[in-house]
Amino acid sequence: MQIYMARILNHHLKEESGKDEKGIFRMAQVDDVWDMSGVFTLSDEHLPYDTQKPETLLTRIIKASSKEGDLVADFFCGSGTTAAVAEKLGRRWITSDLGRYSIHTARKRFLEIEGCKPFEILNIGKYERQYWQTIQFGNKTAEQSMAEYIAFVLKLYKAEALPGSAYIHGKKGNKLVHIGGVDAPVTFGDIQHALEDTRRMKQKELVVLGWEWEMGLHDVVEQEAEKAGIKLHLLSIPREAMDKRAVDAGDIQFFELAYLETEVKNSAHGYQIKLTDFVIPNLDLIPAEVKKLIKKWSDYIDYWSVDWDYKDDTFHNQWQSYRTKKDRSLELTSDPKQYDKKGDYKVMVKVIDIFGNDTTHIIELKHR
Repeated sequence: MQIYMARILNHHLKEESGKDEKGIFRMAQVDDVWDMSGVFTLSDEHLPYDTQKPETLLTRIIKASSKEGDLVADFFCGSGTTAAVAEKLGRRWITSDLGRYSIHTARKRFLEIEGCKPFEILNIGKYERQYWQTIQFGNKTAEQSMAEYIAFVLKLYKAEALPGSAYIHGKKGNKLVHIGGVDAPVTFGDIQHALEDTRRMKQKELVVLGWEWEMGLHDVVEQEAEKAGIKLHLLSIPREAMDKRAVDAGDIQFFELAYLETEVKNSAHGYQIKLTDFVIPNLDLIPAEVKKLIKKWSDYIDYWSVDWDYKDDTFHNQWQSYRTKKDRSLELTSDPKQYDKKGDYKVMVKVIDIFGNDTTHIIELKHR
C-alpha cells in the first residue's frame, strides 16, 4: 500500500509542481484528504448496492497509477466501480467477487457503458467447493470423503441414508434422493441412472440435489422422468451449505431450478428466439414486497442473452436485452441471426432473474 500511495502522490506532485512568476521552482503540497461527493440515491450513478464507491474516486486512483492499455484488477468488486471506470479509461480489467448479486450488478453496469468491449463471466465456484470439501472432511481417501460429503448433505436436507445403490443416496418420506458431486455438474446420465434405480426400487418420486447442472438439462430429464412415470424434483444445493454459521443455525434452504420456454422463428431475415415462459417454482420463498410488483412471468427476468453458436464451453454473449434504471422494459424476442454456413448449431439462451440467478436453455438448430 505504501508503494501504491507513493506512486499516486508522486503523480500529483508532478502535476501540481511548477515555476512561479519569478522563475523559482516550487513543489506543491498535496492534501491527504480527497474531497469528493459520495454516490447519492438520486444520482445517475447510484446502484442498489450498499458499498458502492463514487466513480470520481476510482478515476483519480486509476489515472494516477496506470496508463491506457494497462491491466487493472479488483478481487472484491462489489458493484463493479473499479472495472467500470477502468473500461471507460481504456484500461483492461479483471474483477471478481464471491457474491452472486455483486456479479449480477457489475455485469449489467458494464453493459450500459457505451462502446464497452466484450467480456466473459467465468464461474470458478468448484475450486471454492473443493477447498471446502478438503477442510470439512479432511485429507482422506476419495471414497471416505465422498461418503462423508453425502452424509453431510443428507443431514442438511433432513433425509436419511439409504445404502445399496450407486445413484440413490437417501430417502425423505416417499422421495428417493440423489446427490451430485462437489466438483462436477449433475449430468443427464447421472439422472438417467438415478431414475432407473428409482424404478427398480418401485418408487414414484425422485429428488436430485446438485451444485451445478449440465446445460439445457431441464427439458430432457423432465421427458425421461415422465416416460418412467416418476415425479422428478431438481434442487440446487445453496452456497450457504459451506457456511458453518448458516449450517449451525439450520438456515439452509434448497431451491427448485427455474426453467424457461422458448420459440424459434425463422424468416428471410434469419432466426429469432422468443421467450414464451419463465417459471420460478419456489414462489412461497419470494418476499411479499417483491410479489406485489410482479404482474406477469416476464417481470421476474432482469436480463437475458443468446449465444448463437454455443460450443459446450464458455458462453459468448452475442445478443442481449436488459432492464435499466431509466428503461424497465424488456425485449422478449431477439434480433434476427443469419448463419453464413449450413449446418447444425447449438443455441444457448441464458436468463438472469431479478434475484441474480442464471437459468439456461439449449436449442438445437438445423440450418439447411
